[in-house]
Amino acid sequence: MSHVVALRNIRELNEQCRLLKQGSYTQLDLPSADCDGHDFLTLKRNMHWMGHSIAVRELKLQKAMSDLAAAQHQVGQSLEYASLIQTSFLPNMVDLYDYIPDHFLIWAQRDTVGGDAYWLRTSLNGFFLGVIDCTGHGVPGAFMTLIVTALLEKASSDGVVSPAVILSRMNCLIKDALGQNDRDAKSDDGMDCALCYVNPVEGEVVFAGANSPLYVLDSTGPRCIKGDRCGLGYVRSSREFVFRDVVVPVTDRTRFYLTSDGLVDQVGGEGGFPFGKSRFMAFMEERRHAPIAAQGAEIMHVLKEYQGDESRRDDVTVLGFELKGREKNGNQFV
Repeated sequence: MSHVVALRNIRELNEQCRLLKQGSYTQLDLPSADCDGHDFLTLKRNMHWMGHSIAVRELKLQKAMSDLAAAQHQVGQSLEYASLIQTSFLPNMVDLYDYIPDHFLIWAQRDTVGGDAYWLRTSLNGFFLGVIDCTGHGVPGAFMTLIVTALLEKASSDGVVSPAVILSRMNCLIKDALGQNDRDAKSDDGMDCALCYVNPVEGEVVFAGANSPLYVLDSTGPRCIKGDRCGLGYVRSSREFVFRDVVVPVTDRTRFYLTSDGLVDQVGGEGGFPFGKSRFMAFMEERRHAPIAAQGAEIMHVLKEYQGDESRRDDVTVLGFELKGREKNGNQFV
């Protein structure tokens, strides 16, 4: 008889375990509290309260997950709207096509918003083109792009046509705006920049760079013109640093590429090395006869293949454009 009673209790305990496994944590046939000396009854009662405790914790977890999902949705909506604000500060695509009909643009932020931007400003006899790489990415980087875009407009408001002068002014403006003029500054943010002034009258492009190069492809092949080794606005950047202008004559069908470092610094390949400048310049040479307008999609395809299973490290911005030289008796690019 004891054996039969034991088997029945074991079957009941097994049934309780099966229900717990299915997620039914609270049993209806709760044994009475007076079960001293009855090990099976005590065990059944303990299992009942264990299931009850699990059920309570599960309800709390479900509520926490629901609250987290709602908060994540709200953050996502805020970031989407922030992306619209950031995009509104960028040059209009119609304006880019008006000034550089033969071009492509990659603006691929790592997150919804990021620290890369591009800039276009017209002047009396030409126009500026720039690619900006601000400190960080995500929301902090996006804040910086809004700040530096406004400061670029201020730095160029008097009609100056020297990229080097604008970079020097930006170095001081960022330092003053963020209070980064001494070692006790609470922040250390700034930007790198590749800036060109396109001068159709003279048939030339004037370049200055702050830790950013200019890539040129002409009849002699691809080459990299290095910028100055000084970032803009950082605590370590000297206010007195003098940037230099480099004049690049525009011959027949000259191509120019401005990039942020997210392209060349992306790791991948078999050895996990950066994509690198050499690989990018090889791409320029291989596609020298292909329409430049299609190269944006081609570069991203090559980069993703090289990246493989590696994660994206940074924002990627590339602006490439082609100028076809001047007519012999004219003063405009054709």
